[in-house]
Amino acid sequence: MEFLPPVLTFLSLPLFLAGFAWYAVRARRTGSGQSLLAPIEEIWDPIAHKTNIEIQIEAERQPETPAPGDPPVLRRRSGT
Repeated sequence: MEFLPPVLTFLSLPLFLAGFAWYAVRARRTGSGQSLLAPIEEIWDPIAHKTNIEIQIEAERQPETPAPGDPPVLRRRSGT
């Protein structure tokens, strides 16, 4: 019986890592950049948490549409 707890602990490690891998794949597919440690970060470093929120808002912002009468935007061709 002394053998059982270490074996169960050792066998639970792959399940734990598989859970993180699943979360990473899901986060990439859905585009959510939320950290698992975001609540702890908010408690211990609220300034960094607010900065991360501002970065997310800026990343989600759509480019502004030009107003009528604005000159057209000239785009350079790559390789010319």
